Amino acid sequence: MAELYDGAGLIELVKKYDRPGPRYTSYPTVPEWSDTFGPAQYGEALALAALQVDEPVSFYLHIPYCRKRCWFCGCNTMVSNSSERAGEYLARVEKELEMVKAALGKRDKISQFHWGGGTPSFLTDEQTIKAYEMFSKRFTFLPDAEISIELDPRVTSAERVALLKKLGFNRLSMGVQDFNDDVQGAIGRNQTEAETEALYRSCREQGYTGINFDLIYGLPKQTPESFGATIKQVIALKPDRVAMYSYAHLPQGKAHQLMIDVTALPTPEVKFELFHLARRLFAEGGYMQIGMDHFVLPTDELAKAAVKGKLRRNFMGYTVVASRDWIGVGMSSISFINNSFAQNFNGLTGYNEAIDNGRLATNKGMKLSADDLVRQHVISELMCNFRLDLSEVSSRYYINTDEYFREEFQRLQPLVDDGLVVKDNNLITITEIGRIFVRNIAMIFDAYLKEDRRKDSKVQFSRTI
Repeated sequence: MAELYDGAGLIELVKKYDRPGPRYTSYPTVPEWSDTFGPAQYGEALALAALQVDEPVSFYLHIPYCRKRCWFCGCNTMVSNSSERAGEYLARVEKELEMVKAALGKRDKISQFHWGGGTPSFLTDEQTIKAYEMFSKRFTFLPDAEISIELDPRVTSAERVALLKKLGFNRLSMGVQDFNDDVQGAIGRNQTEAETEALYRSCREQGYTGINFDLIYGLPKQTPESFGATIKQVIALKPDRVAMYSYAHLPQGKAHQLMIDVTALPTPEVKFELFHLARRLFAEGGYMQIGMDHFVLPTDELAKAAVKGKLRRNFMGYTVVASRDWIGVGMSSISFINNSFAQNFNGLTGYNEAIDNGRLATNKGMKLSADDLVRQHVISELMCNFRLDLSEVSSRYYINTDEYFREEFQRLQPLVDDGLVVKDNNLITITEIGRIFVRNIAMIFDAYLKEDRRKDSKVQFSRTI
């Protein structure tokens, strides 16, 4: 199918398969979760998880504050310049963490710890130390624990980088988006290449490895020429990892995106050209594609895991150390514990009220069924490792996959015919070109996308390409 990589054939595939669909950071996806799953159900899941005393957990801390809101942002954030508000927020997070610790009992080992937002580097030095010590005083970090944080080069100093290193952080992720001035002006985020490079150099001087850059394609005023220049500038710096996300323009749910000039957004064909160009340039620059939108150096542990088919993914991103259970604390944070999803209130009002009244702040969630767990595994393997061993699925879940997925295999056949997938006996393999359409392939196995299971037809997903 090599001829499909260029020209009209590839564009026709894009037109055929580019439609709204989940990104599958979870399965079942968030729209399927229910507000009937609350603090009591989450507490029960934590209590059952406490029985696995020797199993480590992963933690996520959400810092919602930003000094200025970027117009493209799809995260749960709020604008503030008050360190006092952040201090009040951390005091409540500590109360939530204490409730979680009490429920987990002697299960106290951490394999992965990630700070996201918002802008975690919004915190003062004192607040950063306090936030870290909330966890280090209650839990034990494993010697090889992955401890990571998201940084904004515009507000992060070399001194802050040194403090993070001293505390124990070993992985950093920087928001870059695009180096082009016109694009930055069109998204309300002015960040010079010099600012990004200065922070990057500081991180390298402190001995950090596993440095990640976040890019976004599909932003207003992006062109193949301008985005190609950004990619080349990134490759010249040589971060260990690059996450290249597709911009999702959904102003109905994110009102600040109304600031984006829709007439300046690239057409679907140009947007795909941006992605395809970036894939080629990263490959030529020595990077390996993992998952649907990440590129890593071959020496990175994610690359090694991908080669072995051992790559994993959760709400914190691709990883090799994620535990079976992960716990989110703070506003809007998501947990997956004892085969149940639980999400805190998206707004501070609901979150604060729950914590102030001594309750877990769970607002919605879902306990997975046996079928959910089967499909969660299938979709995860496809999204992470681009292959699925059906014999392994059969033995793990005691099912006959030919019967269990009879309908899905019929719907998969057109994608096989288009050269996106190869099905050979008990092995499903996504082809090189099929990796572009991996979300479409995963959707085949999503039971909730069937019309009779669709609870809310108004749910908006980003486009798959």
